[in-house]
Amino acid sequence: MNFYADYVRNKLNAAISSMSSQIEDYVKNPGHDFTRNRKMNFTSTINFLLTMEGGSLNSELHKYFNYDLNQITRSGFIKQRNKLKPDTMEHLFHKFHEQILCNKKYQGYQLLACDGSDLNIFRDPLNPHTYFSGKEGSFGFNQLHLNALYDLQSRRYVDALIQEPYEENESSAMIEMVKKLTANQKTIIMADRGYETYNIFANIQERGLFYLIRIKDTSKKGSISGSLSLPVSCEFDEEIELIMTRKQRFYKTKGYKYLSNSSPFDFLDSENLFYILHLRLTQFQLENGVYECIASNLDKEEFPPEKIKELYHMRWGIETSFRELKYTIGLTNLHSKNVEYICQEIYAKLILYNFCEIISANIILEERNRKYTYQLNYTMAIQICRHYLRQTFVTIDVEGQIKKELSPQRPHRQYQRRVIKKRWVSFAYRIG
Repeated sequence: MNFYADYVRNKLNAAISSMSSQIEDYVKNPGHDFTRNRKMNFTSTINFLLTMEGGSLNSELHKYFNYDLNQITRSGFIKQRNKLKPDTMEHLFHKFHEQILCNKKYQGYQLLACDGSDLNIFRDPLNPHTYFSGKEGSFGFNQLHLNALYDLQSRRYVDALIQEPYEENESSAMIEMVKKLTANQKTIIMADRGYETYNIFANIQERGLFYLIRIKDTSKKGSISGSLSLPVSCEFDEEIELIMTRKQRFYKTKGYKYLSNSSPFDFLDSENLFYILHLRLTQFQLENGVYECIASNLDKEEFPPEKIKELYHMRWGIETSFRELKYTIGLTNLHSKNVEYICQEIYAKLILYNFCEIISANIILEERNRKYTYQLNYTMAIQICRHYLRQTFVTIDVEGQIKKELSPQRPHRQYQRRVIKKRWVSFAYRIG
């Protein structure tokens, strides 16, 4: 039965209907756009964006309209999508997320991972905002950068921000997303190296939230941990109070951290000359002998070093989600050269990802006496949920189908990570 799947789909449809009833807020020309009876109205335009796969635009239109001879043409669809304001799909992303709360917690804490990923888009050397010429004699490329906050327990995206590569700043993007979170909550924000800035720590501290961010270990030059006279190449768990300032006379004073004017820090100005930052630095050794250092503001008793290590390992969930978003949902196969339309599709893919994961997360598997513990095959679950969302008038047992698609858990398997550069998939080389 599809009780919960129907509930989730109804919530998404209700969010779209709510926007449709206030259509003037989401179209470029209120009173003109989507007023006539067309083959594709406001609602069907959004539904089509949500359910597109990786095929050519013509093949996707055929599938959506069940090969109807009177279906809308490719150029007709482009005219319809052009009527949407640039932030329409982003608004739907947030509106749908608010409909269903993230209830899964870790010891009562919401776990949010923050990371970014580059997206290869249509090659356009004439677009100076997204084009990289590459090395001499190489084939240039265009990119956008997706920054995201991901709920590790509920397996869904909470917020996202798209940046052009020459304006890319993951630290400022993270701070912008943190400022949207409800203050003074039991929320832990986790991130890898690259987010090692005092400004991020202070912004999270000011919101009354918690952070757990990997930084360079004490043996590295220029690291936060290396500048604090902590032991090198050994394990430790230290709580530190730093007084941040831009006054040069405290440059080498113990307990103070001098920041130059070029270092971003939102809480120092002509009226606020000092800021107290509370840090906990935990360094531990991995099985291969390498040391990792974690900066946090978590309580020592509630989160001993082993818990810190466990939490940081859980951060990998956002990396897995990016892989599913790109290669299962289809974020690598976009259908436009126009950056505005590309952003529409990025938010549409994020909505579809959340839709699929919300349904999948509610499915309970029966315990059986097997060699392995089994989990859902999320790749197949996404395919089933996408078909269910598209086929409004066709009844399928979504939850039953997903339960049949399982994969064994092998927690101690390890593979060396292979980073393979992948180009944009040309419109001429799409499946179907």
